[in-house]
Amino acid sequence: MTIPPRPSERSCGAVHAGGEGQAPQVRDFRQALEGYRCWDRECEAAFERQGEAQADAMLQNREEVIGLCEFIEAHRVRSYLEVGIWTGGLITALHEVFRFDKAAACDHGYARRFGLPIHVPEVASFFEGDSASEEYLSWRRALGPVDLVLIDADHSYHAVRRDFEINRSLAQRFIALHDITGARRQTEGVARLWREIAGGSKIEIVRPHRELGLDHSTMGIGIWSPEPLASA
Repeated sequence: MTIPPRPSERSCGAVHAGGEGQAPQVRDFRQALEGYRCWDRECEAAFERQGEAQADAMLQNREEVIGLCEFIEAHRVRSYLEVGIWTGGLITALHEVFRFDKAAACDHGYARRFGLPIHVPEVASFFEGDSASEEYLSWRRALGPVDLVLIDADHSYHAVRRDFEINRSLAQRFIALHDITGARRQTEGVARLWREIAGGSKIEIVRPHRELGLDHSTMGIGIWSPEPLASA
């Protein structure tokens, strides 16, 4: 039995964020994430004024983070790497919820330019540097297989393609891209790459951004798997 897809999620010839095999236990991820700040009206206003949402928050749509949690639970993700963590809010929240067997992060410390702290779980392996560097490659290879790699770093087309190709070449089960809707000029490169990815299976978690009072998403999470997934 699988979890039926939500109307706001779209499948690209694949299964939505549902179960493999028997249905997982239902968890209240909204409650689990309640104490964590996501992209809200204040973040939106800062972004419109300054071109950056200068806040210690997950720069994510809460509804889509809930969808990501549902995917992680359903697909039994036990190891997680996040490339581009801003202040570390997302990896911190996810590890608190799931207590991954392996957690890792890569970031070059961009948030510190705005006087913001960067925090990751104590048990996480943290590479602070360029995700395109040889040093990153060495660190990533040493990290070993990872169930889920989420890329939310440089959103330009060539940069996000580079990050995707590097991580696709290394052992993983799923690669997620943030901002696949391309709703903002700054994220059009991610949307282009998402459209171009061929082969394997693709899942989209695209939900209304309720904290902005919207009935649509301005972000979106796309998850690619090199292997086919059973249909819902």
